[in-house]
Amino acid sequence: MKYFSVDILTPSKIIAKGIPAESLLIPTVRGQINVLEGHTHIVSKLATGVLSVFGGPDYADRHFALSSGVCKILENKVVILANTAEENTGVDVERAKLALKNAVDHLKNTDGLSLEDIEKYQLKVELAKIRIQIGEFTRPR
Repeated sequence: MKYFSVDILTPSKIIAKGIPAESLLIPTVRGQINVLEGHTHIVSKLATGVLSVFGGPDYADRHFALSSGVCKILENKVVILANTAEENTGVDVERAKLALKNAVDHLKNTDGLSLEDIEKYQLKVELAKIRIQIGEFTRPR
């Protein structure tokens, strides 16, 4: 089985480096991209969403919550440059639920909020929901 390498970086830290992947699903502003070996070279703007890295039979699958940024696919290397990124194993679901509640509360009364603030809280709602979703992957049942 042939693998390619995935790096996930944010402005503040390296989230993951050299993850072996057989395939991945990348959320972009134009829709989800399914990357397989030999994928065409592209640079694309990321959307807030879930990045899924599938390791095939040799490596575990990994999932990350991303918020905007850029991805670059070049030969056997994929680089994800995200504003924020968090692996599902590191998500504090209770904290994500609190962040969701706080963002929703801010959006209940938009008087005095600028359009920029409204958009910011809408993005916070979206990211909190994604964090809760992927955090549930690792919660004990």
